[in-house]
Amino acid sequence: MKREFSEKRLVAALMGGTALLGMAVPSFGIDFQISGFIQHQMAWKLSDKENPNNQSGDPFNGQEIPLEPLGLDLGALNAVNRVLAGLSLPVLDDLTGPLFGSAVTLPPTGYRDVPSTSNDLNLMISRLELNMKAAINANWSASATLRAVYDWNPYNDVTDVDFFQTQMREGGGGTPLEFAQKNYMIDLPVATLNYVNGPFFARLGNQQIAWGEAVFFRVLDVPNGLDLRRHLILDPGLEEYSDKRVPGLGLRASYQVSADWEVEGFIQKFEPTIYPNPSTPYNIIPDQFTLHDRYDGYADNLWNVGGRIRGQLDSLGLQFIAMSRHNPDGVIRWTKSGHSADIPLLPGSGATLAETPFEVDQARGVKSQEEWFYYAGAVRLDGVQALNAAVDDFQPATGALTAYNVGDSPSLAAAELDTFFWLSGGLRGHIERVFPYENIFGASANYVFEGSPGSFFEQLIARVELTYTPDKVFTAPSLTKDFQIKDEWAFAAVVEKWYRWSADFPAAYLVGQYIYKSASDLFGRSLDGYGGNETGLHGGIDSYHAVAFAGFQPSPSLEWRFEWAVLYDLQGGFYIQPGVRWKPDDKWQVDLHATIIAGKNDNKNAVSTLDFADEIALRVTYQF
Repeated sequence: MKREFSEKRLVAALMGGTALLGMAVPSFGIDFQISGFIQHQMAWKLSDKENPNNQSGDPFNGQEIPLEPLGLDLGALNAVNRVLAGLSLPVLDDLTGPLFGSAVTLPPTGYRDVPSTSNDLNLMISRLELNMKAAINANWSASATLRAVYDWNPYNDVTDVDFFQTQMREGGGGTPLEFAQKNYMIDLPVATLNYVNGPFFARLGNQQIAWGEAVFFRVLDVPNGLDLRRHLILDPGLEEYSDKRVPGLGLRASYQVSADWEVEGFIQKFEPTIYPNPSTPYNIIPDQFTLHDRYDGYADNLWNVGGRIRGQLDSLGLQFIAMSRHNPDGVIRWTKSGHSADIPLLPGSGATLAETPFEVDQARGVKSQEEWFYYAGAVRLDGVQALNAAVDDFQPATGALTAYNVGDSPSLAAAELDTFFWLSGGLRGHIERVFPYENIFGASANYVFEGSPGSFFEQLIARVELTYTPDKVFTAPSLTKDFQIKDEWAFAAVVEKWYRWSADFPAAYLVGQYIYKSASDLFGRSLDGYGGNETGLHGGIDSYHAVAFAGFQPSPSLEWRFEWAVLYDLQGGFYIQPGVRWKPDDKWQVDLHATIIAGKNDNKNAVSTLDFADEIALRVTYQF
């Protein structure tokens, strides 16, 4: 519901509150409208699985993992001396004496002395949103949305949690019009000046550009990245990422050439996808690795441009798009740690280690080759080749530490990894995200079937969407600095229908979808990294296929709405999301939906990544 405000009251409120209400405020002839909502959202876990990407959910916590370093059969002293010789440091006669100050006790196991925790909740946030519109005259208007989100942090974790601050810019905001602290964020996702004159329309300011219409899939929806800090992708699928797209400052304009054809173009400041922070409930980057976002100073002044043509030929709708952008999801590779702490058994090694992607972290680093390979597979990387890339891309430092390329041998990789975990007591990896340039070309067609009155085919809409990205840059499964480059095709087929099952019920909305991607999965990860396991071997998959079925059925009174959204990854994973909405009046709305991840958990389907996120979510909204 929208509430009309007098110009005097609104200007008074904006200029300083109730003290101004008694003052005479000149009339500008501007019509203001304000609407909004207050919302509380909670999500309860449906299983005892903790997020394995956080310290408290690491499955290796408290486990004694035997280490088998290279040369251990020849004695621990030999293994240490090989590294000392590579650093041009004096070799040792024994592991005691003035070099160490006392006898050294070598760790026989990679023991993670980190307590695991148990949570009942995945989410507890409160939110205020104000939508403001001002009609200035027949041609000009303005729009603004103020959003404030607070996380109550009832979760158990072993580290200090930061929910909203980012590395993107000073002040911690994810976008230029955002202010963020650990537990809250305040931003203006919309702040635009709008102009319309006959067939011409333009919008200048901070805005989202939503081209996509698919549930779960984003084929043509390419202008903006996603903000995943609040609830990852676990909001109702039927909302089509409406609350997730990252806004950017820009200009968007369109011109209605004729009654059937429209052209549109935009230029927008590049803003990246925002990932959840470490130790937050939906963190997706393992916390034993530090991510460096190379946005500030690198991508802060980059711009995306794009355009589309839309038209109608009788029952056939056509759309063509072209876009030149920096990939908002980014690509990831190893980077220098810059941390110069010595490996405990190797005094003087810190300066060399700082030139590699690793730092000593005995508290919360990776402790064993088993842990290394487990997480490599979970994030769709090749554990063997990731070790080789870390060695090869950071010579001569890694060579000075006697690290070497193990080829395709998982056993040699395991032994080399355990050698350095044994010497260090634990290592943290450092990775960086950069945002490569790419061009995207796409088209879509939709057709409305007439059908006989009352039949299922009456007003059935069929749509296909296709994009082609030449020389698309992907994170290589090895995390090498050279990335992976492939042409990518993405295709979606969609069928949607409003269908009335019974005269006693309103029409139900039904939509079925199929998606194909030639080089990446639902989340944009290279398919070559699929299938990693504890041995480090991976088979990859040739292409990505998934189907989805979603819809809702209102009750006769429209007070209730029953929803569902199901995605099946043809490699064997299910994403199931049933829900119900209760709207007793025009102010209150209650949404209850569950998210269930099921199927194979063999690192060969996309949705198994979210296997920890089974939950039931409640959202209570008061609108005004």
